[in-house]
Amino acid sequence: MISRLSLLSGFAALAACSFGQVTQFSENKVAGTPQDLMIVRHIVIRGDNEAIGKKLAEIARDEQRVVLTKAPNPAVWDKQLDWLKSNYPERYERALGVREAYGLAADTQMDVTSLGVDLSFRPACSVVFYPGSFVTNGHAMFSRNYDFPKASYAELTRRGTGGRSMTGDPYVIEMHPKGGLASLYTCAYDMEGGAIDGVNSKGVCVALLADDMSKTRTRGTVGFGLSEVDLPRFVLDRCANAKEARERLKDVPYFATFTPCHYIIGDASGDSFIFEVGADGKHYIIDGGGKPQIVTNHSIAEYGTTNLPSGNSFDRYKMLQAELDAKKGKFTPVEVKENNFCVAVPASVQVAATLWHAVYDLKDRSVIISFCLSRADEDKERRTPYLSFKLSS
Repeated sequence: MISRLSLLSGFAALAACSFGQVTQFSENKVAGTPQDLMIVRHIVIRGDNEAIGKKLAEIARDEQRVVLTKAPNPAVWDKQLDWLKSNYPERYERALGVREAYGLAADTQMDVTSLGVDLSFRPACSVVFYPGSFVTNGHAMFSRNYDFPKASYAELTRRGTGGRSMTGDPYVIEMHPKGGLASLYTCAYDMEGGAIDGVNSKGVCVALLADDMSKTRTRGTVGFGLSEVDLPRFVLDRCANAKEARERLKDVPYFATFTPCHYIIGDASGDSFIFEVGADGKHYIIDGGGKPQIVTNHSIAEYGTTNLPSGNSFDRYKMLQAELDAKKGKFTPVEVKENNFCVAVPASVQVAATLWHAVYDLKDRSVIISFCLSRADEDKERRTPYLSFKLSS
């Protein structure tokens, strides 16, 4: 166990050394205005992890007015720093940059491992992974609907009315940490440690979905290790293929700050699996077997994939399975995109939407994304065209 003194010395070392540099940075608004549901920004950033962490903290502080919160339990906070330093050094190093950006002392009890834009309501999503052997161009692909309410945080938590949508400022971030794996990912709710979906430079893709139908759901836990929004970022930072992701996740400490999620991970070779953690802490890995793999919002370990009951998550799963079963032969990239349309939130549902539909090409390390722009008070859906992003070499 790393002592409290040695952990603090890591933070204190910033005062005695020259800080790393961001060697490339750009930020552009690519969709939306203050009158729309969301404003989408695209960030490209290169540098060492400390410098990246500092820059992300400056963006969170200045653009999103993020105020750090105090770690609720000092003993757990020490344990979390211990775990990050030993098992996830990229995140630990970015935390040093956050500490620097906020001008905090080495013995701070403020949580510098997260730049929270509040993850406070459960999403409902659908994802299909296609191995390259099932796609006409031979590329493994990942089609993902991110469904979420349009309301503000205050409205969702019944603490008031008004304000921007809780997912009103998503980022598409292209990160190139010095000496580490580059990644292209969507970011919301936590600018430092969070990723909703993404692909890295090795062709590993990951997406989170709420495990909303599980009978053994728990929430509100303060723990150490990875929270629900941290895990995708961990996979992108640390895993070169699905096999390595299985190994790293098989016993990773996991806690849910609001609602447990489960995850689908795939790589450019066509290997994929679903990762779930039960209420008893048991880890489940459900392999895709080299075939297209579907996940919605019910636990696959608990309910399986056949003879499912009725209900939102189960119905979406069965609709996607019917799309796959109806196809004779390989899917075109256009079909990979369009298959998910059958489970998108209808435009008539004003309170929620498929906030974005993303189609990742794991071989090209690229993504096309369409974002929802229509507000909750509009009765017709407005969306962006599919915007294209590619991870540069």
